[in-house]
Amino acid sequence: MKARFGSTRAVVLWFTIIVCLAGISGRAEAAKQALRPFTIAVFQSEAYLADYVAKDEGFGAKHGLDIRFVTPSNGAAAAQLMLAGAVDGWTTDPLIILGAAAQGYGIRMAGVLAPAISYWVLVSKHDQWPSANAPLAEKIAALKGKKIAVSGIGAGTDHALLLLLKAGHLEASDVTRIGIGQQQAAIGQLDAGRIDAFVSFSLAGNAEIMQQTGARLYLSTQDADVPASVRAIPSDTFAVAASLASKDPGLVAQWLAAEQDALAWIHAHPDQAAALLNKHVFNNEHPKLAKSIIPQMWSTYFQNTPAGFKVAPASYKALLDAGIELGIVPQPQKVTYDDVVIPAARTGN
Repeated sequence: MKARFGSTRAVVLWFTIIVCLAGISGRAEAAKQALRPFTIAVFQSEAYLADYVAKDEGFGAKHGLDIRFVTPSNGAAAAQLMLAGAVDGWTTDPLIILGAAAQGYGIRMAGVLAPAISYWVLVSKHDQWPSANAPLAEKIAALKGKKIAVSGIGAGTDHALLLLLKAGHLEASDVTRIGIGQQQAAIGQLDAGRIDAFVSFSLAGNAEIMQQTGARLYLSTQDADVPASVRAIPSDTFAVAASLASKDPGLVAQWLAAEQDALAWIHAHPDQAAALLNKHVFNNEHPKLAKSIIPQMWSTYFQNTPAGFKVAPASYKALLDAGIELGIVPQPQKVTYDDVVIPAARTGN
C-alpha cells in the first residue's frame, strides 16, 4: 500500500507540473498574440538604431508591439509602401513627408527625432577637388558637370544635394544625379569611377565607404558656411499614414514610447548599443568601428532631440521654406503646420 501511495503521489505531481507548464506556455502564447504587428521601414544606418534596439531589447513588446522590419530601396519607395499599407512607421527626411502631403497623399509627421539636417557628400579619390578648408562656394562650384549618386531621385539624399547646390548657386541641371539605392552600392560605383561623388545619410556608411574606396568627406549640411536656413531644417522625423494617426493614435503613441525607451537605453548602454549597431548595420564585421560611431551618432542626431519628439513651429517653418525653394510645395497654404503634424506631436499638446 505504501508503494502504491507513493506512485499515485508521483503521478499527481507530474500531472500538476504538466498543467502548470501548459498554463505558462498558453499565457506566453496569448501574450505574444496580444502584441499588435507594427512594420517599420529601416535602412543600414545608425539613424535606425533606435528601431533595432526597440525590437531586440523588448521595448516594442513592452509597449504592446510586435515590431517587424522592411528595407525599401530608398525613402521614396518607403513612402509608397506606407501609402499601400505595408509600412506603419518609419524615420525619414521630413521633406519626403512634406512633398507627399503637398501632393495630397496621406503621410503625416508624428515627431522629430533629429532636429538638424545631417547629410554628407563624399568625393572620389580619382578626381581633383578643392581642399577641405575651401569655402563652400568653391566646393559647390567644383561639383558642376559631375556625376553624383543619391539613394534615389526624390529621396532625402537627393533633397540634401539640391539644397547644397542652390546654396552654391547651381541648379539640378548642372550635375548628373544618379539613384543607386542602398549606400553600399556606392562602394563599387566609386571604385569603378562611374560616379564622382556620393551623398550619404549615414555616419556608418561614411566610415565604411571611405575605408573601402579611399573617398574623402567633402562637405556636410552642417558645415558652418552652409546657410543657416538649411542647417535649421530638421533631419529625421517620424512618418505615419494619416489614416493610422486619425483612426488609431494609440498605436502611434505605443511606437513612439518604444522609441523613447530605446533612445534612453542607447544613451545608458553605449557598448551594448555598439554591438547592436555592428549586428544590424555592419553584419557583425566591424565592432571597433561601430563602437566609435556611437558617440558621434549621439552628438549628431540625438543630443538635442526635443522632449516628447515635439515638432516646433519654427522648425516646421524652416522645413516649409525649404520645400518651397525646392519646388516640392507649390501651394504652401495646403500644408500648414496643423495639416502635416499630427495633434500629439504639436507643441502645447
